[in-house]
Amino acid sequence: MNKEDQIFDLLERLYIELQDTKKELKEEISNVRTELKEEISNVRTGLKEEISNVRVELKEDIGVLNDNQMIIFDKLEKMGSDIEGIKEDMSDVQMITANNYKDIVRLKSVR
Repeated sequence: MNKEDQIFDLLERLYIELQDTKKELKEEISNVRTELKEEISNVRTGLKEEISNVRVELKEDIGVLNDNQMIIFDKLEKMGSDIEGIKEDMSDVQMITANNYKDIVRLKSVR
């Protein structure tokens, strides 16, 4: 076997090895792609579920806040009417006190 045949033989073996390596790399890349697609799909599904759960929780929290807000408004309204009642009572007390002073002055003048 001459040198050219040996070189050709070596090149041929190298080519075959490279083709095998190329095939293995393609399979490996294909497997990695498949795994990545599955992982991305799982992450998306998980995120969708989490977002859905957060939405439900937020809706519930907003409902509770609205209920509490209505309770506070009712209490404020009651306090407002209580304050108006107290103002009326204070006005009555002032009028009665003024009448009492007037009676005291009249009684003092009679003596």
